[in-house]
Amino acid sequence: MTHKKLLQPKKICEHCQLSFCWRRKWARDWDNVKYCSVRCKYAAKVSSTKYSNTASANLCAAGSVEDEF
Repeated sequence: MTHKKLLQPKKICEHCQLSFCWRRKWARDWDNVKYCSVRCKYAAKVSSTKYSNTASANLCAAGSVEDEF
């Protein structure tokens, strides 16, 4: 006799890279689930926002340094 949890589909969280199993509350939307928890969802959103802001700030700073020389 096999345990039912062994037969459930698994995914890898896009933020923490840990595997997580299918949950009943995700039954309708399993194809769109990307994160294992709300914490990872918000952490990924914040980290991508911080990265894009710092990248644009670095490009602006680099451009102004080149203009000075």
